Amino acid sequence: MSFGKRLRVARQSAGQTQAELGAAVDVSNSYIAHLETGRRAPNPELVERLEESLGLEPGTLGAPEEWSPSGRKRQLKATLLANFEQAVLLRESGSTVDMVPQLNAIIEDARLQGQRDLVWLACRMRVESEMDAGAIDAASQHAVELLEMARKTNDSTLTAVAETKCASLERLKGNEAAARSHGAAAVIASMRDGVSREHRADALCAAIAAGGAQVAEWATMLRTIYPTLDVGSMKGRTAWVLANVAFADEDIDEGLRWQDEASRHLTPAGQFRSWVKWPAVAAQVRVNVGVLDGVADLLEEARVRVALSASDEEMAGLAASEARYLVAIKDRESARRVLLEALESLEVGVASRGHLRLELSEVAAADGDLAEASAAALSAAKLFTEAGSLREAQKAFEQWTALQPTASACV
Repeated sequence: MSFGKRLRVARQSAGQTQAELGAAVDVSNSYIAHLETGRRAPNPELVERLEESLGLEPGTLGAPEEWSPSGRKRQLKATLLANFEQAVLLRESGSTVDMVPQLNAIIEDARLQGQRDLVWLACRMRVESEMDAGAIDAASQHAVELLEMARKTNDSTLTAVAETKCASLERLKGNEAAARSHGAAAVIASMRDGVSREHRADALCAAIAAGGAQVAEWATMLRTIYPTLDVGSMKGRTAWVLANVAFADEDIDEGLRWQDEASRHLTPAGQFRSWVKWPAVAAQVRVNVGVLDGVADLLEEARVRVALSASDEEMAGLAASEARYLVAIKDRESARRVLLEALESLEVGVASRGHLRLELSEVAAADGDLAEASAAALSAAKLFTEAGSLREAQKAFEQWTALQPTASACV
């Protein structure tokens, strides 16, 4: 409540008119009216007289910084920054709280106050939070707004960051050409003067993930940058991407070496979410390339980390990785049980449900239950489409299509 509103409530509670209170403190009734509407700000001496006249305890009408417009502005700014800091801490801690409504409020208030830097930071965090929640369409829309903001500033760092987000999201949506275009633009912007090595590495990671003819060139650049990066989450994520590049090139030993590097640099203090995700993802990559050595240990570590996060989304990712490993070691019954339990017990977004359904389809197909495999693949395609993950939807639909002739023959 503002000073003016507190004054009006206190005056009315005391049964005084504006004229009576003004006479008691030696000001006009119009001055009291202006104080109550916020058009005028009192000095500390007048506040003391008002509190005494109204029979109030000292400080009841508020602290001095609330009495002037400039003080009120400083207070609003401090509150806004405190709210943003709280959102940052929640995200870094891996909290599953939906922060988007809070960030929307921060963005609106920051715009009203003309705090453009804070608007940018909150908009960026909103995109990241929506990506974490699997809200790909919303994240994509807000990433485009972020890129428009960056281009207006003509700032290379902001442009590189926004292009990086757009590249990642277009890849998730299955828009290959757009993902590669944004990835290349991110790399170009990141090479300009004044852009940090970390932002450059982030842009290269996104561009490599998007694919294209320049992946080998960008991977070489990333390896060159890697030794210069500060120890921390970005170095770990860079090693993560370079491990995937090595595995894609069928250089298993190099892939395992880069995975070890990623494990050393991803820490809960640096980036909690990446630290939680890493063991399950590393395990799944090894299974995909036929390297089962160390996978059981990675999954055991993943269970510990996911339990700390208490996130159903992370639990769903772990279930998918465990199921894939169980299929690889010929325990399809356990794989099916893990996936069905996850689908029944976890509250996750449609994209995560799509991944679980697609894994279930593959397990059922390997187990010879082609009708269930077909139904699960079609369900996955619908879920991915709803989530805006068109590439994954296409993959699921292709699996469903491939199952149709055989599945139909079994009906």
